[in-house]
Amino acid sequence: MDHIPKFKFWLEDKDKKYILGEGTAELLLKVKELKSISEAANYCNISYAHAWRKIREIEKSSGQEIISKTRGGKGGGHSELTPFGEKILEEFLKTRKDIEMYIANL
Repeated sequence: MDHIPKFKFWLEDKDKKYILGEGTAELLLKVKELKSISEAANYCNISYAHAWRKIREIEKSSGQEIISKTRGGKGGGHSELTPFGEKILEEFLKTRKDIEMYIANL
C-alpha cells in the first residue's frame, strides 16, 4: 500500500456535545501520570490556564468533575482523575486502539 490511513476522532455525549479528543486525552494521561495539572500542561506544551479551560469545558459539557485536586501544603498539592475522568479516558483510549487495529487489518 502506498498510503497509510489516518483518522481523527473524539467522544461526544448523546446530545452531540464534545467531550474528549486527542489533545485533551493526552493532557489527562499526563495528569494521571504526573499528578499535576501544571506539569501535564508543560509536557503538552500548553499554558496552565489553557489546560484548565480544557478541563472545565469537559466538566461543563459532561456535568461531572474529571479532576480532583488537593491544595498544597507540607507535601505539596496534587491532582488526579476522578472515577468519571478515568472512565472517559479509558473509553477514549480503548476506542482509539480498536480503530487503529481495524485500520491496520484493512
